[in-house]
This record gives sequence, structure tokens and C-alpha cells, in this order.
Amino acid sequence: MRMLPPKIVSIAIVVIFVGAVVLSWLGGMGFIPVNPMMTLGLSIMLIVILVCCSAISMIATYSRKIPEYGDMEIRYEEAKSHYDNEEYEAALEIFRELAGPRLNHKRAVYYGARCYEAQDDWENMKIFCKAYLELKPKDKEVWEMLNRAHKKLFEYEEAQEALDRASRL
Repeated sequence: MRMLPPKIVSIAIVVIFVGAVVLSWLGGMGFIPVNPMMTLGLSIMLIVILVCCSAISMIATYSRKIPEYGDMEIRYEEAKSHYDNEEYEAALEIFRELAGPRLNHKRAVYYGARCYEAQDDWENMKIFCKAYLELKPKDKEVWEMLNRAHKKLFEYEEAQEALDRASRL
């Protein structure tokens, strides 16, 4: 089941309501042969049906993902346990899996960067820090981490830029 984007549903609701008001007004003035109250009533009923169907569709979409999120949370806890025990390679394997190809799991990307730092893999740490900062650009600690990675890679201009960003936060 594919749901309509909320923006389109909102536009449809506004169009239906404005159209009903115009038709009711024209009917009330006698320009067109419609019952104004019936027109408004039917439009309100149509709007309610549209809102309810949209809400049910959204709930169904999200509820299908609950098991997936549960599994991800279990994997995250496993990786975090490895990280806390300083088993960085095992933790990193899971954090990379959770982060996915788009690196969009915020906590996994953050701890992945921490694991890379513990392993002195500055290039990958830099990649994960940048991915994290795309998700949460006002994180001072990660800007400082990025600064350290740039310094270790002898990228002093980028390091200074990251340090400047961190100091502004």
C-alpha cells in the first residue's frame, strides 16, 4: 500500500474545503441549484474520510517497520557493549552495518567514528565524522573529533576550520 505524501493530502483538503465554501455560497445566493448545507456537509464528510484514510495509511506504514527498528536496537546494544569493552573491531563491524551505505544511523555513525579513532584509522574517522555532522551539524564534540582526524592526516587548513566551527558552538 502506497500512501500519498501529507503535503498532497493537505492541498486536497484545502481545495475540497474552499470549493465547497464557494459552491455553498453560490447555491445560497441562488446562482446554482445546490443545497448549501448539503454541499458543506458532504465536503466535511469527504475531508474527514480523507484525513482518516491518510492517518490509517501512515500508521500501517510505520507499524510495518517496528520489527526492523527492534532488531536494529538489539544490534546497536550489542555493538555498544563491544565498544564499552574496548572490542573496537567487533563493535565497528556492527556499527558499519547499522549505519548502512548512506551512513544515516546517527548513533552508529558516531560510535563508528569513535571506533576508528581508537584504531588510529583517521581517514575513515573523518568520513564518519562528516556523515554525522550532516545529520547533526551543531555537535561541538564531533567537530573536535574531525579536527583531530584532519591534524593526524596533516590537513591543517581543514583542521583549523573544524576547530573554528567547534569554538563557535
